[in-house]
Amino acid sequence: MKFKELIKNIRTIVENSQEHTLGGAGLYSEKERTGPSVLSDKGTFNLGNNTSLDAINAMLMGFSSKDYIDPDGVISVIKQKLNHFGLDFACSGKLQDGENRYELVQYGSPQLGVYGQNPYSDVNKTGFKQGDGIKEKLGHSLNLIATVQKQPNSLKKVNILIVPVESSSYNSSSENMESDCGCGN
Repeated sequence: MKFKELIKNIRTIVENSQEHTLGGAGLYSEKERTGPSVLSDKGTFNLGNNTSLDAINAMLMGFSSKDYIDPDGVISVIKQKLNHFGLDFACSGKLQDGENRYELVQYGSPQLGVYGQNPYSDVNKTGFKQGDGIKEKLGHSLNLIATVQKQPNSLKKVNILIVPVESSSYNSSSENMESDCGCGN
């Protein structure tokens, strides 16, 4: 087989190409679909789009379908995968048996949250706004829940899901401030 014929027979390899996850997570129509993926041209980072969070949770379901000897490594992989969508969380790197909750931020630091300011406001009077970068968009915050269960085969099952919560500690100082944080919403 010649090289040109081979190229015709394989899919194009591109950055952020399709990634197989159990149940799929592609947001493409059946006609456009080249394979299941959580990444799409519709902007999975746009949490205001109803299908975005579903697509991200479908990707997390792929990690939840496996058993692990040491589940601590998977949380680092999850953190890196969520960074593709601008999401981040503070993680000690050690998962405890049972439920582990992590507050999510979008486009911010897990240590500080998201800072912003309306360019037309006087920072000396109003100060900087602080939040998680999510509540301003959705009306609620998000948590990542990783539940670790020891299986009879001595492996550990990790169920991972993003769920809505009323607020987060990042929003506590900005609850009474005006909602325009200057983050472009």
